[in-house]
Amino acid sequence: MSEAQTYQSLSGATWQEAPSVLPDAQTKRLAQHLQQAHNIPIAIAMHLARHGVTSESLDDFLEPRLRNSLPDPLVMRDADKAIGRICDAIEEGHPIGLFGDYDVDGACSAALFRQVLGQFGIPVYCHIPDRFSEGYGPNITALKQLKEKGARLIITVDCGITAHEPLAEAAEQNMDVLVIDHHKAGPTLPVATAVVNPNRLDDDSRLGYLCAAGVCFLVLAGVMRECRTRNITPPSGTMPDLLTLLDMVGLATVCDVVPLRDVNRVFVKQGLKMLATRQNLGLRHLCDVAGLAAAPTTHTLGFLLGPRINAGGRLGQSDLGIQLLTAQDADIAGSLALRLDELNVERRATEQAVQLQAEALAEEQLTEDAARPVLILSGQGWHEGVIGIVAGRLKDKYNRPVIVIAFDDEGRGKGSGRGVPGLSLGDVIQAARQDGLLLSGGGHDMAAGLSLHRDKLAAFTSFVNGRASAAFGDAPPKRSFVASHTLSVAGCTSDITDWLEKVGPFGVGHPEPRFIITHCQLKNLRWVGAEKQHLSVQLDDKTARPLSAICFSAATTPLGRALAATPDLGPVSVLGRVRVDSFRGGGAVQLHIEDIAIG
Repeated sequence: MSEAQTYQSLSGATWQEAPSVLPDAQTKRLAQHLQQAHNIPIAIAMHLARHGVTSESLDDFLEPRLRNSLPDPLVMRDADKAIGRICDAIEEGHPIGLFGDYDVDGACSAALFRQVLGQFGIPVYCHIPDRFSEGYGPNITALKQLKEKGARLIITVDCGITAHEPLAEAAEQNMDVLVIDHHKAGPTLPVATAVVNPNRLDDDSRLGYLCAAGVCFLVLAGVMRECRTRNITPPSGTMPDLLTLLDMVGLATVCDVVPLRDVNRVFVKQGLKMLATRQNLGLRHLCDVAGLAAAPTTHTLGFLLGPRINAGGRLGQSDLGIQLLTAQDADIAGSLALRLDELNVERRATEQAVQLQAEALAEEQLTEDAARPVLILSGQGWHEGVIGIVAGRLKDKYNRPVIVIAFDDEGRGKGSGRGVPGLSLGDVIQAARQDGLLLSGGGHDMAAGLSLHRDKLAAFTSFVNGRASAAFGDAPPKRSFVASHTLSVAGCTSDITDWLEKVGPFGVGHPEPRFIITHCQLKNLRWVGAEKQHLSVQLDDKTARPLSAICFSAATTPLGRALAATPDLGPVSVLGRVRVDSFRGGGAVQLHIEDIAIG
């Protein structure tokens, strides 16, 4: 593997050996032991060994259980205050107001509280702000409306950590507010009865990797424990079963792109099992309209369900997500799922129009300065509901942080950014806000949102590029592929794909292993797809019958252009992921190519 770094990648990327928590020699010995003791293919055994999985911990890794992984909620700062105050409200029967965010994490967070608290028979009012008329985070008008409905306690979920002015005004009007968030906090916290956020500067829980729904789940676990201590029970006599809600926690964890480590991995693994039972009416109907026929995977969460739930918030119907997630009537759930599916179709068309314009600007900027560390792309009248998706797509294409800003006619801009490892976008946006360059802003390492006036754009651009240059050096980060092990064509079998399913789920912090097939000939190259954008090819290393492989959306990439110019490259090394060919069915194994190197 180490010599793979010297290969001439056709995409211009570097290939690196996957890192290990153990020294190399110890990793290899552990992998050999796992292979022999548990009959695990060596390629999979190496992946497990690099993560420090031993014979003793193998079962827990493959089948993680929440009871062994769930942190004590009280390790988070202010969690005791929040849990006690929520239990007081339950005990006294006081109505509770929820103020959420309009994305998947916000909808799932609010749905968790509504599902649990509702079982205690107390009224639960929820407000999800309109992205366009209200913007992100709590506003005093909405907080007043919750109070006027009767809410004696208001809980902000997946937002609130930067809402200093509205929450200060709420305190002046004697509103009792709890903030439950996970976004980067500044040195000053908002005024609230309790602020539960593992990303507070004074929080030492080491749970900053949780999404908001994960934080909410922990708080609710603490609430259930305190309710048992106080002998508080719902009218039904049965306590809420938090495990039945893990489908929503897993959904939020994947869609908010937080690391799949520790309890997050359990949330997703167990959440997928719960989703497969289809107990949540809304998610059941959403799976149906998305055409899901197979067992759900992280792809289901991130690419089928998540975008549809997000579509409501992106296109001005922000409360559809929580309505769907908490629906108790099948007909209503079905109608909501269909509406979200329709909005998702509309969202894709709107997104494509903005992406084409933003991509043209990106090419102009990179023509002027190919080493530009961050792309800040702005346009008049762009639909602000899709700029986050566009930023993510361009970040993937150009392998550097991208911030996309939509300006209105008054010169006020709303922006969304997506980051890459090596630079915390949330920290940069926080610093820019504290320097007076932004009207508002916040986020976490890989994603952030902001608002600013057009006359601050140049100064903001200079500020962000300065921070990025300090982090990246003279050039933006070069695309790098991390490979776990070499495989032969003969080794690409269903045994590998079966073990990959056991070892997952995969995502940020636990990436799906990539493998390298060396000394390989490319045969039967064909460009397929409606626009001939995908490359279909057979890989032949003489160890078995040639292996089917595909490289998606390769036509306009450096790799695709190199293959089109010189289809007969001679012996090559091919890097990719081993998958089951679900398109043709039948369980055939194929390689999803990500890069090819000469040598």
